[in-house]
Amino acid sequence: ADHARSAGFLAEPKNKVERCTTPVVVAGDFNLISWASDKSSPNVDRVRMRLFNDCIADLALREIARLGARFTWMNK
Repeated sequence: ADHARSAGFLAEPKNKVERCTTPVVVAGDFNLISWASDKSSPNVDRVRMRLFNDCIADLALREIARLGARFTWMNK
């Protein structure tokens, strides 16, 4: 992922969801995290995390609870 483009990437679904007049489900692998504890390593970009959380809050999105393993993948 090219994280230099994260702000522009988040602007696209934000613009689309804000224009919707009916309920919408947003799904996908955004390759972004909401919380430092979501990461398996201590390397956290807090500015990017804040951008993602601001987008989630602005759109009043809610995460669907996940059952099972803590992470969907790890590179170890």
